[in-house]
Amino acid sequence: MPEARRAGERGPYAGGVARREAILDATVDMVAEVGYHGLSMRDVARRVGISHPGVIYHFPSKDVLLMSVIERYEERLNFKVSSLADMAPFEVFEAFIELANSLGNSQTIVEMECMLTVEASASVHPAHDHFAARFAGLQEVLTDAFTKLESQGMLNTVAQPRQLAYQLLAQWYGLQIQWLYATDEIPVNAVLTQTVLAALDFTKEGVLETVLASSFSSPEAIAIVQRSTGLSLSDMLQRGLLKLTHDNLKRYGLAEVPPEIIDKIVHSGILTSEDLAYAQDNRAFSIEFLGRMVVNGVLTTDEYTVLSDLGIVPAEAVAALTAVMAAGAMQAQPQK
Repeated sequence: MPEARRAGERGPYAGGVARREAILDATVDMVAEVGYHGLSMRDVARRVGISHPGVIYHFPSKDVLLMSVIERYEERLNFKVSSLADMAPFEVFEAFIELANSLGNSQTIVEMECMLTVEASASVHPAHDHFAARFAGLQEVLTDAFTKLESQGMLNTVAQPRQLAYQLLAQWYGLQIQWLYATDEIPVNAVLTQTVLAALDFTKEGVLETVLASSFSSPEAIAIVQRSTGLSLSDMLQRGLLKLTHDNLKRYGLAEVPPEIIDKIVHSGILTSEDLAYAQDNRAFSIEFLGRMVVNGVLTTDEYTVLSDLGIVPAEAVAALTAVMAAGAMQAQPQK
C-alpha cells in the first residue's frame, strides 16, 4: 500500500493548480514587459522555471493562455452577466459602469482584452464563444434595463432601449482603446453615466427623484443632473430630492462623519458635486473646500478637529486654519 500522505503535504492536484497560477502570473508580468505580440510560451516557461511542454500541458496555445488570464481576472472581480439580470435598472447601470472601471484598472488586462476581442471575432478562435456570450448577455441585460425605464415613462421620446444598449457597449470598448493612449485623461465613469442620463426625460414627474434616490446617484450623475435641470447640489439637498444617506456617505468616504456635522455642511449651501467627487476619489475633503467652510463659519474648531481625527481633512491644515481663526485674522461668518 502507498504510504499515507503526511498532514499538510500537497498532492498532485494542488501542485498542478499552483503551477497553473504561476504560469498565469508570469504571463501578466511578461505582457506588461514585452507586450502582447512579444510574449512567447517558451519565455513564460523560462520565467516560471519549467519546460515548454509543461506550459503546453496547461495551456495548449498562446490564445488559450491569454484568455485564461482574462477569465481569472473576471473570476476575481466576481463578474457574471447573469448576476445583473435580477437588478433594478439603475443598479444594472451602476454595476455595468463599475465593471468597466474594474476591468480598466490594469493596463495589461485592457491590452489583452482589446487584442483578443478583435482576434476572437473569428468563429474558430478559442476565445470566440467567451466574448460572444459576454456581448450577448450584456446587450440583453442593458436592453432589459432600458426597456423597464421606458415602461415607466422615464425615457425621452427618441431613446430606443436596444440602441441604447449597443451604444453603451460600443462606448465601453471604444473608451478602453482611448484609455490605453491616455490613461489619465479618459473619464470612463462620466461618459457612460452621461449616456444613461441623456436617455431620460427629466421634465416628467418623478424621474429626477427616482434617479437621485437610486444607487446611481454618483458625483458624476449629480453633476449631469445639475446641468440638465439647472438645480445646484444645494437645491437638491435642501429640497429633499437628494439625501446623504449612510450608503452615500460610505461611497464618498464620509461614513464616519457625525450626522450633526454632515447636517451643518449640507445646510451651509456650499457643498458641490465637485466636492463629493473629490471626497469619493480621495476619502477626504479638499483643502479648497476646507477653506470655504472656514470662511463661511460652517463648523466650530472642535468639529474641524473631529474631521482631522477621522482623516477627512489634513491635521496640519486644520491646525493652521483654526490658529488663524483664533487669532482673529479670519472672521468666520455667523452660521445660518
